[in-house]
Amino acid sequence: MNSAPRLLWVNVRLLHPLNGGDRLRTYHMLRQMKRYAHITYLCPRTPQDTAEAVEKASDYCDELITFDLNPPRGGTLRFYTEVLKNCLFGRLPFASQKYASLQAQQRISHELATHRYDLAIADYLMSWVHFADMTPTPACPVVVFQHNVESLIWKRHMENAAHVLRRWICTREWRLTRAFEEHVARHAAGQIAVSEDEERAFRDERGMKNVLGWVPTGVDCDYFSPSTSAAPVLAFLGSMDWHANVDAIEHFVRHSYPTIKARCPKVRVILIGRNPTPSIRALAVQDASIEVTGTVDDVRPYLAQASIMILPLRVGGGTRIKVFEGMAAGLALVSTQIGTEGLPVVHGEHALLADDPADFAQAVISLIEAPEQRQLMAATAREWVRQHFSWETASRKFLDLCLKVVSKA
Repeated sequence: MNSAPRLLWVNVRLLHPLNGGDRLRTYHMLRQMKRYAHITYLCPRTPQDTAEAVEKASDYCDELITFDLNPPRGGTLRFYTEVLKNCLFGRLPFASQKYASLQAQQRISHELATHRYDLAIADYLMSWVHFADMTPTPACPVVVFQHNVESLIWKRHMENAAHVLRRWICTREWRLTRAFEEHVARHAAGQIAVSEDEERAFRDERGMKNVLGWVPTGVDCDYFSPSTSAAPVLAFLGSMDWHANVDAIEHFVRHSYPTIKARCPKVRVILIGRNPTPSIRALAVQDASIEVTGTVDDVRPYLAQASIMILPLRVGGGTRIKVFEGMAAGLALVSTQIGTEGLPVVHGEHALLADDPADFAQAVISLIEAPEQRQLMAATAREWVRQHFSWETASRKFLDLCLKVVSKA
């Protein structure tokens, strides 16, 4: 292809503020890809989006197209009402259905019919909702960028749900999500995963024929300065309105943190992330050693206060940008296996991995009580991510996979 490929990138949100790993992945990859491709970015604009979020879209796209949408916000009565309604009568997973929009479908169809695009990208499984019932079929191939195996996340929620109603909702969402993933497998021109494990799950375990490959997670090491803190401060970084993160922290505080505090009474925890739920905010009210930052403009000052990053995830998917960010910030990492799933993290070299709450607590204690071990692990991990993981590498691989589809078309 002699000229720069033209991509229509369809997403469910503007990327700013950059306060989630999924947003950061798309943001950094698009900034790199913009050097080699012409990118038109199409997404909803919600009442919560600021003028600044629109202006900053020029960082990652050549053209921005928005349509008005007001999806239900988590924690509201409307949200819970629509979740239950979808569980009873819906044919699509609620995580996708809430972004369905006739206006969006018409706008996408118009763009594809009147402009020459080489490829359309549905960023996340949720964005496939705009293409699933499109008539006529899109004029160019559509590739789905799968940030997670979404059905696996719901399966894990189902298995960990303690309440009967929650288990029923998770079971229903798991089944609908799995069916939606199968629809992508039959109708999209291709799928790109974010780890080798997830590529294998789609291609080998599920038998999907249109999986193109996977792209690695990156990190900008130059953005972070290594922490020099020796204080027994534990940092958790992640969106505090995402169910997997809320579950992880509540479980950690109940089952691991008391053991750590008993052995290391000066320990503190900083929970860094946007939109903390009432239950997360309550943790800081109940325990003065826990700080909940809420949305912050820059995570680096908070990471600099810590010496250890914790990642006690019990559910989740995709790859964890927060893992590499913590390592780039010079923190030693204690994580569950799920927390580093999809990353080639070696236990004892790059991090300590423990799934049992008691083992997780002991791993944290061991790093607090052995500062030389903690510092060596942190330095090893920082150098590892600096040498092997960059957004340039991820973006070039993603674009190469896309161009294979374009050449076939």
